[in-house]
Amino acid sequence: IPNAAVQITDQATGLSRDLTTDSQGNYEAAALKPGNYKVTVTAPGFKTTVVDVVVRGSDIVLADIKTEVGAPSESVSITAEGSLIERDQPVISTALNNRQIIELPRDSREIYEFLYLNPDITQGPNGDGSFKFIGAQSYGATFSLDGQRTNGGIFGEPTSSQPSLETIGELTVLSKNFTAEYSGIANIRIETKRGGNQYHGSLFYNNKNSALAAWATQDKIAKAEFFPTAALNKFPTPYFNLNETGGSFGGPVPLSRKKTFFLLSYERRWDFAPVQLRSSQIPTSLILGGDFSAINASSRPAVSAAALA
Repeated sequence: IPNAAVQITDQATGLSRDLTTDSQGNYEAAALKPGNYKVTVTAPGFKTTVVDVVVRGSDIVLADIKTEVGAPSESVSITAEGSLIERDQPVISTALNNRQIIELPRDSREIYEFLYLNPDITQGPNGDGSFKFIGAQSYGATFSLDGQRTNGGIFGEPTSSQPSLETIGELTVLSKNFTAEYSGIANIRIETKRGGNQYHGSLFYNNKNSALAAWATQDKIAKAEFFPTAALNKFPTPYFNLNETGGSFGGPVPLSRKKTFFLLSYERRWDFAPVQLRSSQIPTSLILGGDFSAINASSRPAVSAAALA
């Protein structure tokens, strides 16, 4: 339908964009943020058609609208979901929205921990938190936050400064067959949430403590090496108490007629754990007097285990 009026309304903020179809009945709306939209099409001699569309980050959503002959005062409502498969381009991508990020089981509040849900991303061989993208190093990938590149460090790893999970609207991973506009062997994009036309917020509190936790692997190894016999190995779980708390609050700016919106977040983490003492050589009276004969060629004290008992 040529010259039809198309209105795209952001359901979170109520802001709309007005378009007109071309001579072929096509329309295009660029730079839409991820979220839920309502598309309204009006044309003389046709019923007003309203379609609900979900836009995900980096996706091209095809919203082909079919209307019916009738008076514009009559309306037809259609509910449509954003396609999970890119029909317009062969991009392989995965996306997590805020609800999935908040509700999925996790061991930490690090957003990049969710990257391991992608089958093309694995952890480094040393378990040090490094990423492997399709078998390659993480510095071959591009990280961005709201369109701004966030690669940092010598090897281009993501910066340590990350937004709170409460403020993330969507995490998108492009891993294969994406166009040249996305650089690197993979593209990891974070889109933050926006304030809406209604005040809303969230609160959270997480706690991990030694009373409910099992031994960590590194603690088991250290205990076995330091106390090899069962008689000396009867120690309780190392004490710790980790606390995480925070929240978010957003909505329209007062006196802005719901044209300007804000979203604030706060997150704090603190813990209580015993101080880990480092073992070191206590100098003897001979060493203090300048006699270093007790130290062998490896610069280690030539003492027996019995002397340390």
